[in-house]
Amino acid sequence: MRFIMLGISPGLPNLDTHLSALYVQVGENHLLFDCGEGTYRQLLRHQLDQNKLDAIYISHYHPDHLSGIFMVLQMLYLQNRSKPLHLFLPERPAAVLEMIQLQYTFIQKFSFPLQIHDCKECELYYPEVTPVVTDHLLGYAEIIKAGNLPNQMSSYGFMITDTEGSLLYTSDIATTDCLSGILPHCHTVIIDALHPEARQVLKLEYSGIKRILLTHGISDELKQALAATPSEIFDFAREDTVYTL
Repeated sequence: MRFIMLGISPGLPNLDTHLSALYVQVGENHLLFDCGEGTYRQLLRHQLDQNKLDAIYISHYHPDHLSGIFMVLQMLYLQNRSKPLHLFLPERPAAVLEMIQLQYTFIQKFSFPLQIHDCKECELYYPEVTPVVTDHLLGYAEIIKAGNLPNQMSSYGFMITDTEGSLLYTSDIATTDCLSGILPHCHTVIIDALHPEARQVLKLEYSGIKRILLTHGISDELKQALAATPSEIFDFAREDTVYTL
């Protein structure tokens, strides 16, 4: 398995890095996890455009994880992509399809089949990818209830497994506790270092994980803790670096 961090920025954009996106090659499959703004540029840079990707997974609907999907789809359409593309969405796929159509990017004109699925179904198509329910959006419950909104607060991480071991991409999380059942099975974890409390991240050092890559920014609390007590297990994810398992 090999993977490349295409985007490591937190929700606040900056000039030096891109918004969330992770490319993973597992076996013969080429998979993209999250699609923040600027992902199309990174796909071009790494020659992952046109017919390369097999599937795109969106972890949740914050714009720094979703906003790039519209330009990626337009790019693939204009490149005359031919093979099917699977798009896995966390909730309300019809709403995303409506947004695509709102931008006059009609899938009826695509040169390739766009197959849209719920993230819960991803193992039916790619058994090496296991969706993991996370707690990132649960804090919005009161707003959603008060406004009688259709949001379902669905948010996922993804574990990708091959013969060399397992890679867990947490995407955004409120705590690492929501991942406790799956963490012991992972060789490498790409973890949100901004949202969880520092103690939630630091305790992973004793979970048997071989490598923890910090992404999506870092909280001041975690930065200070790692500076005071360095650990070889923790490292900052770097864009455009090819990692292997």
